[in-house]
Amino acid sequence: MLNPQISLSILHFTTILFILVVGFFAVKLIISITKLSDNANTIATSVSKEIEPTLKELKEAAKSINSIANSADTKFQNAKAGIASAIGLSACLGGKMKDFIQGISKGISFGIKMFKK
Repeated sequence: MLNPQISLSILHFTTILFILVVGFFAVKLIISITKLSDNANTIATSVSKEIEPTLKELKEAAKSINSIANSADTKFQNAKAGIASAIGLSACLGGKMKDFIQGISKGISFGIKMFKK
């Protein structure tokens, strides 16, 4: 049977070896994470530089579309107001013409009745 002191020495050396291996892999992991974060930062910077002109163009296009829509809305409102005034004017004239025609027809019928007698 092994001596307890030898067993403890073997346990001590294996624990130290285990801690060294885990430490080595932890340092390697930290180095890899640092490189990954640097690469991600570089990619984010280059993407933001490449997207910036596209975003400016989209902003200008949105402004242009908005101005076209506002212009079309204004023209539609003007056309609507013009049609409404034309309909109002024709309705007013139509009403007066109706009264005028009724007056003429009454006058003609009165005249015919007078000549019949």
